[in-house]
Amino acid sequence: MKPVQNEISADILIIHTGALGDIICALKAIECVFSKNWIDFCCQGHIFPVLKVLPNIRNVIDINHSIMRYAFMSEYSSELKDWLKNYQWVLLISFSEEWEKSFSKYDLNIVRIPPRPPIDEIIHTTRFLLDQFHLQTWIPINSSDIQNFILQKKTRSYTTSIDSGGKSIYIHPGSGSSFKNWPIERYILLAKHLQQQNNFVQWILGPAECELKNILIQNDVTSENILQTNKMNRVMHVLSQADHYIGNDSGISHLAAYIGIDTTVIFGPSDFRRWHPIGPFVKTIPDQIPICLPCFEKGIRKCSHKKCLNDITVSKVMTTIENSNFMMNTDSHFLSK
Repeated sequence: MKPVQNEISADILIIHTGALGDIICALKAIECVFSKNWIDFCCQGHIFPVLKVLPNIRNVIDINHSIMRYAFMSEYSSELKDWLKNYQWVLLISFSEEWEKSFSKYDLNIVRIPPRPPIDEIIHTTRFLLDQFHLQTWIPINSSDIQNFILQKKTRSYTTSIDSGGKSIYIHPGSGSSFKNWPIERYILLAKHLQQQNNFVQWILGPAECELKNILIQNDVTSENILQTNKMNRVMHVLSQADHYIGNDSGISHLAAYIGIDTTVIFGPSDFRRWHPIGPFVKTIPDQIPICLPCFEKGIRKCSHKKCLNDITVSKVMTTIENSNFMMNTDSHFLSK
């Protein structure tokens, strides 16, 4: 089945092979650079709702769509060629040289950019992508910067801190890897402290996080206060209604920051300097110097002490949340060149 094209065809086809957090980091750079271009976006299907809110994205295409498979067939596909000729450029955000070679045989203007910086490079992923975009001569140089993006996302004005009570708070205690998760027992204790201040705490879980759900229920969290879903539009809806979000380094944490709500993110073995969610109301723990050398992206996941997470106390997180009435962290690492 051929993807449906709107009456106004897109200038650029962007193909991103990454997960939710990777794509949200890329979207910030894309919005800064391509705000005046019509875009078709190809990615994993469950991420569609995030992309459909952007006004200049005309079509969102599942990366597993049948037409994408033609690119990897040895024989030439006229159907794929007819579709791709609609675009002035194809931007492939991927590490895969195989993908680049597969599309190149159709005589396209194709550019491949890695989805994140080299492992040993301490630069935010969004800043890295923005710099990579600016190296391309076909991309306009008069684009906006990340700081402007953050200001545009600042849609709320918090006049009271969380300790005044009565706030709606969502906690996501999971992530794409359990190795990145702050202990669930500490999240439960944190929630109890927040509830003692008359805040309404609810939980978000992914469809595979059944073990976390069982632990929550065993600790007197009612199922009515747990949203376990794979529906991105449902997650976006509840987050847009929340006053505060707390979670690990995960795609949902990036989503909360992207939506623009007050967001606190706990980082352990991943590097907050590379993956700090970007938004107008974001705090990370830690926020200046990593507790120990980040090792997650290097594949070193046999650490027994997990000092990076275990040294973060409930008191530390609670203090950060209570002081969450802030505007913008203008000296964050991702804003510097």
